[in-house]
Amino acid sequence: MSIFRREDPPSSSKEDSSPRDRSSKSPPQRQQRRRPARPENRARSQIAPGCKIDGEVEGKSDLLIDGEVEGRIRLDSDLTIGRKGRVKGDVTARNVRIGGRVVGNVEGREKVEILDSGRLEGDVVAPRVVLAEGSFFKGKVEMSGAGGDSRTQAGRKSS
Repeated sequence: MSIFRREDPPSSSKEDSSPRDRSSKSPPQRQQRRRPARPENRARSQIAPGCKIDGEVEGKSDLLIDGEVEGRIRLDSDLTIGRKGRVKGDVTARNVRIGGRVVGNVEGREKVEILDSGRLEGDVVAPRVVLAEGSFFKGKVEMSGAGGDSRTQAGRKSS
């Protein structure tokens, strides 16, 4: 008996089951779980709870902040501020997800998202901005696309 594969109940004798009956049943198919593919194999860094950094943070890897950072953050990749994360300073990254608290201006080249536990006190500049229900935001939003300012493009007629 196998705990990973389902087997037929034992028959009363070997003579009762013909080879044709056994071969007509196909073995159970295993379903593979697939994780969403990351566009690149980027490294990830973390500032853990209890850790505090004073100064400028720059890098090319994704960054998760669960500790505290006081100073400017500039990344070529994604930034996530966890629920316990605290940032005091301006932030620039490809995508910014805020689950903790940020006091400063935030610029996302692709998207800025404030999660339900997130607090942002500062201005946002990004093509896409997401505010979850329950999040806190105090500042102004400027949404601009890659092709220019969204206010300019909204006034154009499509031909």
